[in-house]
Amino acid sequence: MIPQYAPMQPTLVKQPFHRAGWVYEEKVDGYRMLAYKDGTHVRLVSRSKVDHGKRFPELVAASGCSPSSDAGPRR
Repeated sequence: MIPQYAPMQPTLVKQPFHRAGWVYEEKVDGYRMLAYKDGTHVRLVSRSKVDHGKRFPELVAASGCSPSSDAGPRR
């Protein structure tokens, strides 16, 4: 079974910082989801635990093409 995670909570700041070695994503689109892959089955899960796979079939299809059989941390 693939471990479940929660998407990171955003932090409101007056202006983004810039530091060497740091990369960040400015959130402007309104969605924050994680992709879970188990074999060929892919789910796009939001913070409220809603699967948005039907809303974004192109992301599900692209995630399903990954060569790994599942996506999750390796222990």
